[in-house]
Amino acid sequence: MSVVVPMALSWAFLALSRWGRRNVAELVPVTLSAERRAREERRLLRGARSLLVLSVVCALLGAVELVSQATGWR
Repeated sequence: MSVVVPMALSWAFLALSRWGRRNVAELVPVTLSAERRAREERRLLRGARSLLVLSVVCALLGAVELVSQATGWR
């Protein structure tokens, strides 16, 4: 596996996570009740947090691949 793929995925997931966290209020329809709106916002924040974790995992996979290529370990 190339180092580029997990690193590119990591950056994409990081960007999507940051965008989601910044725009959570705009992503939930205003027409919902206050309770439902709060629940949907929490759900979107959980998704953004999950993307952040996935971003870190992809970055770690890329780092492991880079180290394994540099040391010749396989």
